[in-house]
Amino acid sequence: MNDRKQMSAKRFFGLDFLRVLAVSMILFSHTSWIYNSNGILGKLQDISGFIGIELFIILSGFLIGGILYKQFLRGEYTLKDGFLFLSRRLTRLLPSYYLVLIINAVIFTAFGFSTAGIWKYFLLMQNFASPIPAFFPESWSLPVKEMGYIFAVFLLFAVSHLLVKTSKRVLFLAVVIGLIAIVFLLKIYYNSYSTNADLRLWSFQIRSVVIYRMDSVLIAVLFGYFYQNYKKPMMSKRVTFLAAGLLLFVFLIACVTVFKLRLDNAGWFWNILCLPLVSLALCLFIPFLLNMDSASQRLKKVVGFVCKISYSVYLLHYSCILFLLKNFIDTTNYSIWQLNIFTLFYLMVTVGLSSLLYYYFEKPINGYRTKNLKLNGR
Repeated sequence: MNDRKQMSAKRFFGLDFLRVLAVSMILFSHTSWIYNSNGILGKLQDISGFIGIELFIILSGFLIGGILYKQFLRGEYTLKDGFLFLSRRLTRLLPSYYLVLIINAVIFTAFGFSTAGIWKYFLLMQNFASPIPAFFPESWSLPVKEMGYIFAVFLLFAVSHLLVKTSKRVLFLAVVIGLIAIVFLLKIYYNSYSTNADLRLWSFQIRSVVIYRMDSVLIAVLFGYFYQNYKKPMMSKRVTFLAAGLLLFVFLIACVTVFKLRLDNAGWFWNILCLPLVSLALCLFIPFLLNMDSASQRLKKVVGFVCKISYSVYLLHYSCILFLLKNFIDTTNYSIWQLNIFTLFYLMVTVGLSSLLYYYFEKPINGYRTKNLKLNGR
């Protein structure tokens, strides 16, 4: 989240708006714990959380992939360049992540829950090849993104030194497509032995496991590659891209609702095709959003504020804040209006604490990082 500051000093309102939409959808989805939602509302909350997380992954891949691509094209690509890219990336994300990780560990321990295997979280390995544990479950998307970049960085270094006479544009394209292909093959292997017919288990076993999900962020990196090289034609066809993305979503919805493709009769669709197609559909919205603007300065300020605190919201909102509220306030017998007030209080606490984390921890550390890590040079 908040990756775009690394891409350009210019802000794109459309991408910021998409980020705000994503964080709103995730917050809405997790209110299902408050309302114990079933029926249509429950399905809407599930879909909302699903799309919200996918939006964050796509935004990150598009923006950070553009930075990686530009860096790769500049002169000889050395290990120092690769480590510089990763240090820029990880020193922005890890301090706040580690702080909240430690807070979560204290909370879980205080309530008597196990924190076994917490060391994996410090290495971003908690869901590398297996489902994420019950501890800090919303952190699954962070390793999906970062491991994709890490693999790409070291493969780019290797191929650029093995194939020194090959065009760097070709090498970048080959590495990204190659990684996507590897993940695709892993999904085929998973599908060949999986007998799972439950969507919730599917969400844990494939949707949130790094080796099966890196393709999503890499599809966005690939889209960013084409944007960097074919910006004018893509922007001139932005409405066509938007229409194609909407049609692809309609097709995916039809597969589920009209053609009745389920895990028990079409595992191949869910395990292999569904998630990459969702990623592609979301990518197709990007050219249109890059050209989107707002005439209202007030709206821009609100959107900008939410974007600033979005990473802190991601880290705090569920395992820290909602977990504690639900354990200290019994909402079992609350009326719908009492639940609405509780939800409003939850959102206010989330925004307040996320603002504190951003302004008094994340922002100062980012300022130190910018000043001392030569982030603007090679």
